[in-house]
Amino acid sequence: MHFSIPSRSADQTTLPGSPSFKAKSRASSHRTGYAPSLFARLCSLILHPAPPLQSSTKSEKKRQSTRRTTVSVLVIAVFAVVAVLLTIMYVLFANIATLDPTGPQVVLVLGLDNTKYKDDYLAKIVENRKEYADAHGYGLYVRYVSDFKNLVHDVTKQGWQKLPLMRSAMQAHPGSTYFWYLDQNAIIMNPNLDIESHITDVKRLNSLVLRDVPIVPPDSTIRTYRHVPADRMKFIIAQDHEGFQTGSFILKNEEYSLYVLDAWFDKLYQEYKFQKDEKGALEHLAQWHPTVLSKMAIIPQRIFNAYPNGVGESMYQDGDFVASLSGCDTPERSCLREFERLWDNRGRVVN
Repeated sequence: MHFSIPSRSADQTTLPGSPSFKAKSRASSHRTGYAPSLFARLCSLILHPAPPLQSSTKSEKKRQSTRRTTVSVLVIAVFAVVAVLLTIMYVLFANIATLDPTGPQVVLVLGLDNTKYKDDYLAKIVENRKEYADAHGYGLYVRYVSDFKNLVHDVTKQGWQKLPLMRSAMQAHPGSTYFWYLDQNAIIMNPNLDIESHITDVKRLNSLVLRDVPIVPPDSTIRTYRHVPADRMKFIIAQDHEGFQTGSFILKNEEYSLYVLDAWFDKLYQEYKFQKDEKGALEHLAQWHPTVLSKMAIIPQRIFNAYPNGVGESMYQDGDFVASLSGCDTPERSCLREFERLWDNRGRVVN
């Protein structure tokens, strides 16, 4: 803000700069220690304020008019700039609003190990997943497991690498609802079954959940809850006769799932050397952390992780959703032979 002090009449001898005021100022300066000129000006402004302006010269009126014109121009310019910025923001946000904020409902997650499997095998597995994802409008997230080797405590324990892989998929598709991890040693045998109606639909899931069963078969003390409703379940997994089978599981995209992945992948668990590695760590979490178990659904193995060489309820049958070759890399079995047999007999998408 600009201030101006008008001239005063000659008889007002206390005006700053007058002889009497200077004399007073010099006397006061010896007492206060301030410079006379500064003190004089302060006293003049406080004790003798300037009277209101009575008249203006033509030049002053012209200057005031010029200032008002300048201010008006500046105000108009500011409003114009604000209007342009608001228009740009509206266009940008309008374009964003037209995009699909949800993404695919389901994302398939696949990790490839090109040190353990040949390229032609991996190419068929990717083809299998892509055919299924395309048929149902799902997303597909594929990475080499070696991309995450620096994150694990022991790179020879490759089961741990699926956890940062799963988290990476969730970060890449934040608008998707379900993420289904399926090992590279499994084949989708019946691609006409969709995830929603086959597993995640609330009524369907409620009919599948195994309640009051031991977390670690056959008779662990801690058992699944009896009365948790299916709409609260965010983590879907199956068991075989030994315990959790982490080769196939589904997570719902919520804070709970991120918490589970972080807790499960904790360095303390990796270094603890559970007998069953990441499977043992998950069993520990489920048994001793009610937060994890309270939203976990254990479903029958054949629903999405059947074994071709299984027994009883775990054994793959024609028409089942998934066949898993878990444990095929033993002297008694041949992964390649079992894979080729299943590949040739897999179902195809019916349009």
